[in-house]
Parts: sequence; structure tokens; C-alpha cells
Amino acid sequence: MAYLRDIIRLLHNCLKHAEINRYTRITYHPLSAGEQKLTDTIIVNGKILTPYYFIENGYVIIKNGEIIDLGIGEPKEKNGEIIDAKNNIVAPGFIDTHTHGYKGVDASYSPAPDILKWAKEITRHGTTAFLPSTVSLPHDQIITACKNIVEAMNKWTPINGARILGIHLEGPYISKEKKGAQNPEYIRKASISEVEEYIKVSQNNLVQITLAPEVDGALDLIKFLSRRGIVVSLGHSVSDYETAVKAILLGAKKATHLYNAMPPIHHRKPGLVIALLRHNSVFLELISDYIHVSPEMVLFTIEYAGINRVVLITDSISATMLPDGEYSLGGLRVEVRDGIPRIAGTNTLAGSTLTMDKAVKNLVNKGINLKDAIAMATITPAKSIGIYHKLRIGEIKPGFKGDLIVLNKEDLRVEYTIVNGTVVYERNE
Repeated sequence: MAYLRDIIRLLHNCLKHAEINRYTRITYHPLSAGEQKLTDTIIVNGKILTPYYFIENGYVIIKNGEIIDLGIGEPKEKNGEIIDAKNNIVAPGFIDTHTHGYKGVDASYSPAPDILKWAKEITRHGTTAFLPSTVSLPHDQIITACKNIVEAMNKWTPINGARILGIHLEGPYISKEKKGAQNPEYIRKASISEVEEYIKVSQNNLVQITLAPEVDGALDLIKFLSRRGIVVSLGHSVSDYETAVKAILLGAKKATHLYNAMPPIHHRKPGLVIALLRHNSVFLELISDYIHVSPEMVLFTIEYAGINRVVLITDSISATMLPDGEYSLGGLRVEVRDGIPRIAGTNTLAGSTLTMDKAVKNLVNKGINLKDAIAMATITPAKSIGIYHKLRIGEIKPGFKGDLIVLNKEDLRVEYTIVNGTVVYERNE
């Protein structure tokens, strides 16, 4: 085996230093995750969307997993894996900061190997980073879920697919009145001592918590979380305007699936939604499947708040990309009909079966500029959970990670997904 490895490496080095007169696709496949060698990747002939600017006939050079150069025309550097974008769109990879599952995998219950499968599978939708999200669960099960996700994070390498960004706890400190698809049996008052355990078992990878500010102990918990740099997202709440504002002033900085699991807007009782919209420091999650929120309200929110605040999410559950049928979410039975999940026997929506590529396409199909739609799926999500500078993802520029996608310019299908410079998905159909 060692002899074979030496031959492969020798051939790879020869190809890297050979004179290449035309662009040829050269792929070095690592022998195992533990022995992975980062591939130097050069994307040429692309419409580069940074996402704030378009570069026609552009190129991007990735070395050792990092973008080192981009520009117009032919790159000076031609050593590495060459990807001819064929005048298609090259954009940052999508970042999903609120997703419960995909194709049978559930963030609340699945073990680490399944979470890694989830990471690989979602790259076909252009997702290069995601934040697994649990629901309201017993304390011990949240502990187990945290351990499973962290184990997957510790085993992750770029060939496993999308980056696992940490843990998002959606609940259990929420309103029973606006529980949505959360199991009321496990909803409880806010507990700093519980959260301290979650932080410990997550090895400080607890990134975001969704809570209702009116719940007992919630405001003290918000102060505790804010001091530790953990994102507080307000949702599943019947909060009045004053309590919501107090929560924002104490450090809450995000809205969990705006409009959903919140009281509707009332002209004499402004409430939670208006407090979230009015404060420019607050990021606003939107599920753009046009089932959770009407197209008109999605467009209004983008027009009012702007692309620097609106965060596209999927809120996807384990039934995503699976046939209609019966599934579960947090111990509740979920029926999926025509791709729409609801709590069995009710009209209550239970997450979605949306994917990030579809979320972007839905906006474009309603007239949103592609550049703006991409920004709300890349750089804004990264900033909303504090990883834009920390991990350097969400934008195409030197010094940032080589997490990119190539989208077909005609229909926005994902042609390639690249994580850390490694091609993890290529469309073959």
C-alpha cells in the first residue's frame, strides 16, 4: 500500500509541474480522510459573484484551502485542479443556519456518522456550511444531541462535505402558546444551569439558542448568553413589544423564522414582530418556501430590512428529499403531503422540506436580483452567527476559505460544490 501511495503522489507532482497548454481537469483523490491532502483548485471562465460584485470572465485561485487570488481573464497560476466554469455563476457556498435534518437524519437524535452523511448530501444543493438545529427535548436528550454533533464536528474534514458550524438549540425555553411543531411536554422555563451543561458537553460549540423573552428566567439567560458570545434568537413567543425591546437591548440579535410562531402584526399592539423589524441590529430569518410566509411578505421584509439583515434558512426536517409519508419531529408525528410537513391531524406546519438552492431560486423567480438573493444565503447568514470573520466564509475574496459553488446560469442548478478547495459535489446528469 505504501508503494502505491508513493506512485500516486509522484504522478500527482509530475502533473502539477507539467506544461499545460489548455485547461484540463486534474483531480487528486486522497487515500483516506486522515491522509487528506488539500487540492489546489483554479476556477476559470466564470461569472464571479462575490456576492456584492460580478466579475465577468473571471477566475478564482484556491491554495491550501484558502482563496489567494481572483480577477479577470486567465490566471497566471495554472498548477492544480482546473475547473472550467463555462461562463456559469461562481458564488460563495450557501450557509444554512437553521436546519433540523435531511433525508432521514435528525439533529436531535442521529449519531455522528449520520450527521456526517447529512453534511455530504446537502452539498448537492450548494450548501457548504450548516448549523444543525435541535427542538425542545428532555435535558438528557439535548446532552446526547450536543455530544453527537460535536463528535461529527471533530471527525469532519473537507471531503465529508459541508462544514458543521456548531449547535443551534431551538427551545426548550419557548412559549407553549406559540410552540408550533415543538413538543409541549419538554417546554420549560429558562435555566442557566442547564445551558452551562450544554456549553460544556458541546465543547463551547453552542452557537445559537432560540428562546421566548417572556418565559421565566429568559432575560437573565439572555444576559448570560450574550456575555459568552452565544447568539440569542427570539422566536416561538407571544412577547409584547416592550419585553422584546428589552431582550434586544440585553443582547438578542436574531429572529427565528420571522412571522412564524409569533402573534400577527396589530396596529395597536405592535408586539414582537415590529420590535424585531424596527431594530437594525437584529438579523431576520425567513423561510422562502412561500408556504410559511407569503411571497408578498417575503418581498416586503427584504425591501424594508434589506439584504444585510435578512437570512435565508431552510428549517428543513428529516423528511427533506424523501417521499410523502409519516415522520417524526421531537417525538411528535409528522405527516408530509405534497412535500409539506404538518403535525399529524392538524394544519400546524412542522418545519419544511426546503433546500438552500430552492430558497434562492424562489426569490429570483419573484424578481429579487440574483446578487441580493445570493447575499442573503451566504454572507448575511455568516454574519448573523458571528462566523464571517472567525471562519472567513460567506464571501469570495483573498484570505477567505475556498467554499464555493458553480451555478448553471440558465436555471441555477448546482454544477459544482467546493469546500476548502476540495470538490465535494459535481453534477453528472
